[in-house]
Amino acid sequence: MTKTVTVFAASGTAGQACVNELIAHPDFDVQVLQRKPGQQEKSSSGMTLADEEKKKIRDDWASKGVKIVEADVTDHIELIPALTGTDYLVSCVPIFATESQYPLIFAAREAGVERFVPSEFGYIYEWEQFWPTAHPHRTMARQKAFIRRCIELAGLDYTVISAGLWPEYYMVEPVLVPGDGERKVSWSCGQDVGRIIPHVLAHPLSRNAQTPVAATAYLSWNELLDAREAHLGRKIERQYCSAEQLRDMFAKAEPGFLRDVLLPIAIAGAECPEGMPLWANWNGTHLPDFKGTPLNEAFDNIIEPSAKMMTEML
Repeated sequence: MTKTVTVFAASGTAGQACVNELIAHPDFDVQVLQRKPGQQEKSSSGMTLADEEKKKIRDDWASKGVKIVEADVTDHIELIPALTGTDYLVSCVPIFATESQYPLIFAAREAGVERFVPSEFGYIYEWEQFWPTAHPHRTMARQKAFIRRCIELAGLDYTVISAGLWPEYYMVEPVLVPGDGERKVSWSCGQDVGRIIPHVLAHPLSRNAQTPVAATAYLSWNELLDAREAHLGRKIERQYCSAEQLRDMFAKAEPGFLRDVLLPIAIAGAECPEGMPLWANWNGTHLPDFKGTPLNEAFDNIIEPSAKMMTEML
């Protein structure tokens, strides 16, 4: 029996990839929840698609059988009928829009939704919320942990898909490497984060579970940078940083993407105690047939273009 999956915030990198993978998956029917025109939209990078681009994407999805439902996503009165008939609700909102999930949770309960997939596609926030340094990412981690409690209070099942680091955000040179770079890390390019969601949901062990995936690769920082050097045929400038050094950089940085996103995430990684890893490879055990983007392809099409763009932005 197929399940109906509704995706919210589907125009981002992970959201688009999730919808496209759901379309191809035999277990799911697909619906996209669309904001009403003029409603606020946020993104991790500060960039969003133009309305014309979004319409083109939605029209293509509709031609493939995807149902597009428009609603005031801040109003549970409109959200309840919009979500009625949904089995699984997947939220792909960016980190700075975490709070937009609250009305979705209440409406999902009233609409009879079975399972909620919150936007936790990064660290294991249940742990990060207790790390020692106060910064925007820890605040966001605490809110995401609180949202999990709201999901449980609403009586909804959940699946939390932690995806580690998105490598396209961390390859600007000199690459800031937490610690000695030897610990294994889950790497998940944004499009692989979206692609793996349907496969995790289809697995029976994903119900009411934390599923920390390595959607692209499970490598140490050094292994990933060595692979990048081999692919590009040149040395990658690296800067190995202790948690103390990263905290000092954070204290001196100006407000913006570097201070509010990149450095806090690096600090959280560096502060992770030995024996309590933030990342794992759930898919390596439970989804052995899932293949993420090959590294050479990821370097050419995702990581290097993103590093170039972020170098100019920073």
